[in-house]
Amino acid sequence: MKYLISLLLIALVAGLGYLPQQSDFYLIFFLYAPLFGLYLITYRMYTSHHDVLYFIFLSLVLRALLLFAFPNLSDDIYRFLWDGFLVDEGVNPYLHTPTEWLQSLDQQETIYHLLYPHLNSPDYYSIYPPVCQGIFAVCAKMGFGSIYWSSVIMKVIFLIAETTTIYFLLKLVQLLHIPQHRVLLYALNPLIILEFSGNLHFEAIMIMFLTMAFWFYIRQRSKMFSLSMGMAIGTKLLPLMFLPFFLRRFRKSKLLVGLMLLASLLLLLFVPFLSRELVLHLGTSINLYFQKFEFNSSIYYLIRWIGFRIRGYNVIQTAGPLLSIITFLFIIYLAAMEKPKKMQHVFRVLLLSFSVYLFLSTTIHPWYLGIPVLLSVLTHYRYPIFWSALIIGTYINYSYEPYHENLWVVLIEYSIVYFILFLEVFRINILRWLFGKVMDVFKFLTKGK
Repeated sequence: MKYLISLLLIALVAGLGYLPQQSDFYLIFFLYAPLFGLYLITYRMYTSHHDVLYFIFLSLVLRALLLFAFPNLSDDIYRFLWDGFLVDEGVNPYLHTPTEWLQSLDQQETIYHLLYPHLNSPDYYSIYPPVCQGIFAVCAKMGFGSIYWSSVIMKVIFLIAETTTIYFLLKLVQLLHIPQHRVLLYALNPLIILEFSGNLHFEAIMIMFLTMAFWFYIRQRSKMFSLSMGMAIGTKLLPLMFLPFFLRRFRKSKLLVGLMLLASLLLLLFVPFLSRELVLHLGTSINLYFQKFEFNSSIYYLIRWIGFRIRGYNVIQTAGPLLSIITFLFIIYLAAMEKPKKMQHVFRVLLLSFSVYLFLSTTIHPWYLGIPVLLSVLTHYRYPIFWSALIIGTYINYSYEPYHENLWVVLIEYSIVYFILFLEVFRINILRWLFGKVMDVFKFLTKGK
């Protein structure tokens, strides 16, 4: 049975990686749904040390299987390589929007002319921090000017990153006396495999450094923690919200050294791009994120609906920044009030903080769930796992011509997520109950085979 499940997992992951385009929602759904079901069955059935190691190895095989699949379900790869080619030419990617840069070119046939039609935000300045920019440049250089081969190089880097993440997760669960098979919640999660190894979203690199930071923190290696956390922030700015929970646990003698080391690393990462325009343009892009972009939100959509009824227009320009301020204040409050306890408690608070950030955000793409899925391994909460199943429904939006967002999908998604979160807060183990029902059906279907 184990080998049959393995073959099915390989076939479904290969299908998702190589067959659908972004607009092929029903193909994506009919491949993803059984893949997720097999993922749950595997997690429930195979808990021995030998089986866990087998399926962890299989999870790496599944990622390697996608090395040569172009990331057709996301167009972010084109902006990654746009920035990468600029950096490779010695041009600061934060100084010009793609439209501005293209207009400055005299030549009619360059790699930028090939990339530009595929960009989803050609009039916005780059928002990707320097670690991302370094990887973009390496892939652009090693891909010899080819979009496809640059993406393959990037996938090799992601495979190394994901292998490192799973390695440190194994060390973490052992150190924290957490059942080893919980690592499969991350390693075999279809959304993680699809969005990271398949679609090349840089949360994978951030999570690698973040997992390393967790490990070094527990091992009381404060300098390595600061370096790892600095690299995580240098990849995506989001881990900044976790710093208050860790730094207040530092001994006073190590706190200043840790902060200086982290700040020095971030300064070193940004120095090659440092300019007045960098601060202005990065700030503009971040501000636009909160005031313009909206996708798959929950609380904000409710506020937007109320705003239309009261004001008669979209209130995102005030609601977006206000919700971000509320998130910031909530995290500071949690960090100030939270008492130092066991590390599992710390990870629960981190999950709560990041979930509040997502619940109050105006934009939630599927790959944003990487951190919650990671933290679900280290806590007893499983709503991120259900969320990673439901959020695939947002791909239906890309199947509409013209594009529009299906709010019924959003309503179903968040109704279930909030309901499960409510049950888990009151320690009702819905996941165990659901697994039991899934297994009953599975045993019935395979009876006599």
